[in-house]
Amino acid sequence: MRLTEENLIVYVLKPGDHGAGAVGDSIDMTDYLHATFIVQFAAITDDVGDLTIKSGNADATQTTSETFYYRLASAVQGATSADQYGAELSSTSLTLVAATYQNRTLICEVNTPELTAGQPFITFAFSADATAINASVVAILKPRYLQYNPPTAIA
Repeated sequence: MRLTEENLIVYVLKPGDHGAGAVGDSIDMTDYLHATFIVQFAAITDDVGDLTIKSGNADATQTTSETFYYRLASAVQGATSADQYGAELSSTSLTLVAATYQNRTLICEVNTPELTAGQPFITFAFSADATAINASVVAILKPRYLQYNPPTAIA
């Protein structure tokens, strides 16, 4: 089977400078078991931008900072080990240090059973603390039930 037949791919944040803060589309996890966010960073300035994934009981509601698991590429894009990832860590608010995250891929994962009860919507966001956070974000959702066309997860 193809990736698109087994998962739903969601365009969360378009490539651009999100240093002034950015909030992605809310994702309804009701029909999904797991979300994997693929974050591709380019230039980052300052060391104060934060990344969060918050849950809520409705679209665009950000009530609770959820614990997410993340792994960072071992090297910058184009380097030999850029497709290898470091140890899994967890966070509810990840500070984006320019020297660490610039030009790397970050994988953030959320398990639906671990979300706050009654809050099935999750929203990926960058805080407005950095001068520049150039990045794009795509999510891959694993459906509860395999189907050719998984149901929409965005309103």
